[in-house]
Amino acid sequence: MVGMRQSSPRWFASLAFVPLAVALALGPAVTPSVASIPADGTTPVAATAAEAAAPLPDPVVLATKLKKVSTKGIGTVGLLVTTMDGTVLADRAADVPLTPASTMKVLTTMAALDALGPERTFATRVLGSASSRIYLVGGGDPLLTDKTSTSSYKPASLQKLAKATVAALKAAGRTSVRVRYDASLFTGPTWSSHWKSKWKGWEAKVAALEIDSGKLSSGRAAYSPAKTAATAFAKRLKAAGIKVISVASGTAPADGPELARVTSTTVSRIIHRTLLISDNVAAETLSRHAAIAMGADPSFTGAAGAVQAWLAARGLWTSGMRILDGSGLAPASKLTPTVLASAIRLALAEPEFAPVVGGLPVAGKSGTLKHRFDDASEKAGRQVVHAKTGTLSGLAALAGYVTTADGAVLVFAEIGNDSYSYYRVYDWLDREAAVLAGCGCR
Repeated sequence: MVGMRQSSPRWFASLAFVPLAVALALGPAVTPSVASIPADGTTPVAATAAEAAAPLPDPVVLATKLKKVSTKGIGTVGLLVTTMDGTVLADRAADVPLTPASTMKVLTTMAALDALGPERTFATRVLGSASSRIYLVGGGDPLLTDKTSTSSYKPASLQKLAKATVAALKAAGRTSVRVRYDASLFTGPTWSSHWKSKWKGWEAKVAALEIDSGKLSSGRAAYSPAKTAATAFAKRLKAAGIKVISVASGTAPADGPELARVTSTTVSRIIHRTLLISDNVAAETLSRHAAIAMGADPSFTGAAGAVQAWLAARGLWTSGMRILDGSGLAPASKLTPTVLASAIRLALAEPEFAPVVGGLPVAGKSGTLKHRFDDASEKAGRQVVHAKTGTLSGLAALAGYVTTADGAVLVFAEIGNDSYSYYRVYDWLDREAAVLAGCGCR
């Protein structure tokens, strides 16, 4: 497999020989101490004696409590609750494929982490040429900003890149340039045909060169992310005294001398942010990097196929499912609660996936769950439900793990489709998860 880490022995020599519909058995999980998994994505420690000995809910009692949570106004629901070793405690149409929305990001980030490793970074470079042209080359850094940021994720910036470029140009006695931008690392369209057209102008496109998550200062999406980045870069050169004759697209010479570069934060930190705030651009970008590492085309189609192939190799693919992007924005994508729960168990079981576990939002505390679980019927879930959210028009999903009142760790995945409002689905999701948190249930 091209570019795959050699430290991942579970992988076949080439994904070209992995049938996409294969359904290998996922073995029992080795229970980590999920209560002490750090938020920075470091390795979880071994299971505590208390967690291992904690009493589990009685499936009959649990099912009764879960059924009391109303699904009125939700056309289709799917739910699975398991122990850490995969024992099923509750199952409601868990093998029926439903639209997962952004819970898809759990699978995307796990595939990317397996393919790239936690310390991988991405460089945005400036190359010179024998002429007056310099080339701004996108390396697929999803967190690249225009202005240097004080964010704890420490993203690379065009401000720093321009400063280093100006220094290199002046050292060479050059005072005028033609800026060319090269975003050819990724292929295919920057907008998915499977996304709703009404999102255009607001949902960012996907490019190997873009800044500020593909958004303009107005909050609208950049029409051409690469051109927007190059224009911002040129503006910084001009402010530093370099004359910019023109800005246009161009292919960087393979042997062009490097004038400057800035490097992204690590994949583990990108994954943490992607899951915490549900960053669509970052998820799509990571899926393309995974595709490159796996020898696939870094496009919507190639990246989706790469994630599917990873699921098959890990024994998680089920026929009837469908993956159309890496972010979960495509309403026609379909996953089952069973597969989402299996992925969460895998992430908890293997230390290499700690950045994924550490990036899951915490109910009432962080990320996309910070302002959830605020109703009296949901309070039991606050601080103890760790889960990835998913939201599209008329549907929502939640997949993660919870520590019960008795100290047991349960894995769950819930999807609600075909509702008049995703807020109605939120109520069901959060109350079901709160039931798990409050168990007892014996």
